[in-house]
Amino acid sequence: MAMISVIIPVYNTAPYLPACLDSVAAQTLRDIQVILVDDGSTDGSGAICEAFSAGDGRFSVLHKENGGVASAVAAGLREAEGDYVGFLDSDDWLDPGYYEELYGCCAETHADIVEGQMVNELPLPGGGFRAVGSRRSGTVTYEGVEDIRRLESLYLRSFLYDGMPDRPDRPFTYSKCDKLFRRALVTANLPLYDQRLSLAEDAVLIAAVLADCQKVVTLQAADRYHRRVLAASVSHGTVDSDIGRIAMAHEALQAVANAKGLDREDAAAFTGSMVYTRIYRAASAAGESTAQRCERIKRILAGAPEGCLETYVKARGGLAMRLYYALLRLGLTAPCVWLTNLHARGTE
Repeated sequence: MAMISVIIPVYNTAPYLPACLDSVAAQTLRDIQVILVDDGSTDGSGAICEAFSAGDGRFSVLHKENGGVASAVAAGLREAEGDYVGFLDSDDWLDPGYYEELYGCCAETHADIVEGQMVNELPLPGGGFRAVGSRRSGTVTYEGVEDIRRLESLYLRSFLYDGMPDRPDRPFTYSKCDKLFRRALVTANLPLYDQRLSLAEDAVLIAAVLADCQKVVTLQAADRYHRRVLAASVSHGTVDSDIGRIAMAHEALQAVANAKGLDREDAAAFTGSMVYTRIYRAASAAGESTAQRCERIKRILAGAPEGCLETYVKARGGLAMRLYYALLRLGLTAPCVWLTNLHARGTE
């Protein structure tokens, strides 16, 4: 049986998929099971998966109708055999020693989750990518009920911080992809993992698993996970339909909080941060008039889960944000558009 199982959901990432799979095949930890879940790709990604499977016996391919990332993850988990399981987005890549470092830490510490280090790869105008991120200054261990519950709260409130997930004020990233999980804990929590989710599915899975952990380690690693930041990817969309997906994520997070005895306000703050982000993006949308931006903000507010935005604002604090929220409550969206653009110009 393989030491770890790696699940890679694949959907229409043919331009980036070979580099992703090459980086997995080149891992210095050789004893791995790699499960490629072709989620109804139409761009030839499925054939690329088959070619890798034919050339390397550690790779296997599942072809399924398109159902989204969460359904692909669940399908892969049903085939996983390793004691630990990892996840990889099919447009990202790994340094060669990445899984060896993470699994070595798992074997040494018997942790339920080990988190490595992630770097964001931002596209450059002329081609290529620029790495953004910093290495941790040390390895941190969270152990026991109090420690894990504190980490859980910090995790759910991680969206309260601005910027990318590799900031030093984030003790734990919101991604499942830079971690190894004890597989038994993940499979035990599949009933709480709504397979319809297409937004914040990582948060739902991690929140559920964290609540059952005895030990978690965030590792100061030499090799890293490289997250390719693409504006067109599922996780970075900004369309109005996001609000329906946020409502579904909110329901799933509240179900996790109820099942695990977590603070419901932590879960609500996580959802509220996503709503606030969409309002900010709508208010600063390029190429739209003030009236169009205001209409988008009103649609977001109308569909937002009740109370989550207020919970986020209270948790985030700050006079400027409270003023912004007061204007939103009064329906004064035009001043919000003006304030957003004033803030955006100040941060350029």
